[in-house]
Amino acid sequence: MLLIREVLDKQMVDKKQNRIGKADGVVLSLSDGDAPKVAFIEMGSLTLSRRMGRRPHRFLLWLLRPAGIDENATAFRVPWEKVRDVGINIEVNVDRRETPLEQCQDWLKRHVITWIPGG
Repeated sequence: MLLIREVLDKQMVDKKQNRIGKADGVVLSLSDGDAPKVAFIEMGSLTLSRRMGRRPHRFLLWLLRPAGIDENATAFRVPWEKVRDVGINIEVNVDRRETPLEQCQDWLKRHVITWIPGG
């Protein structure tokens, strides 16, 4: 498998085929004498900004600071063992309610959409 080509920037879907985000990063585990193994797929703007370089990452952290996110924040990680298939989409054995995307949508519903007339 050509890991970078077949995993990065692909749409990830949960076990019910709901979109849960894009694969923004890959975490490898290293051990003495063994080949590197894929440990996690990372999702989120923090991982994506790190891929773009130090300045975009620092700028994103500056933007997110009022929300309480600091330099020690981590991205959402899906263990490689939960990956069921890598094709057009990456199918993972995860419930979308466990992901930050669902939590963000819930927050928007409670704090923004309820205040919009007709929302």
